[in-house]
Amino acid sequence: YFDENWRPKSFYPKIKYNREGGMHTLCLLDIKVKEPDFEAMKRGKIVYLPPRFMTVNEASDQLIESEEVLKKGAYHSDKTLCVGLARLGQVDQCIIAGTLEELKEADFGAPLHCLIICGEVHDLELESLRPFLVPNSAFQIDAEGTLFKREDAAEENDAEE
Repeated sequence: YFDENWRPKSFYPKIKYNREGGMHTLCLLDIKVKEPDFEAMKRGKIVYLPPRFMTVNEASDQLIESEEVLKKGAYHSDKTLCVGLARLGQVDQCIIAGTLEELKEADFGAPLHCLIICGEVHDLELESLRPFLVPNSAFQIDAEGTLFKREDAAEENDAEE
């Protein structure tokens, strides 16, 4: 979790390394349980803060901020395909695919959440993600069922003209 005084970026080079190698990155999001309340400790009381579980939305915001600060091209908030997952294996599991910009607005419901930042994506992986795409995503499906980035289609149409 970022806070006003601490905004770590230690995850960034790992994501960049993975993406440069075409690999996906699974981000297991922060869980804060039994965190001490330092203000209460100053008064001599042992008090714990309520549990917090990072959401895909919070992680997306933090990843976007990190790229804006570091500017090393590890990922693109409006182009890189990501997959947000919540409560995997449960009846109410949630899987949503899209860009970081799209995922930061999606409703994943209750915790626990994790996030995949995709590297090179095989056609079979793309096809399996089709039912989970954010409506009106930057990633679209053509008449043959092929998944593509919306901007790629625009570039092809421009080249044909």
